[in-house]
Amino acid sequence: MSTLSHTMGGDLDLSATGGVAIVTGADQTRQALLRRLCTNAGAYIWQPDYGAGLPARVGTVMDEAGIRALVLEQVQDEAGVDQTQPVTVTVTSPKTGACLLAISYTDATTGAAQELALTT
Repeated sequence: MSTLSHTMGGDLDLSATGGVAIVTGADQTRQALLRRLCTNAGAYIWQPDYGAGLPARVGTVMDEAGIRALVLEQVQDEAGVDQTQPVTVTVTSPKTGACLLAISYTDATTGAAQELALTT
């Protein structure tokens, strides 16, 4: 199944011909994870548990264990992630005031190991 391509923080992506781009497979799962992690919980009235709200944590005291648990919970709800395979979430602070979030998972469509990294 394919969906409209949307890069977080921007508009819908355009195809080479100027139409709305379509995304499938591993890229679709990556976009869905980013959308889920960056959406505030309660923002979707029909799915109040959807979203981790990670951008709202920028500027707050980093709680590595809390962030890791929240991300794992949200990743478990994403259909594009193979739930029979382990998911690894690593939260580090490479420098003062920065946070690096690295997520390793297996894509349910392709069966390939995937990496997703977010930084502040």
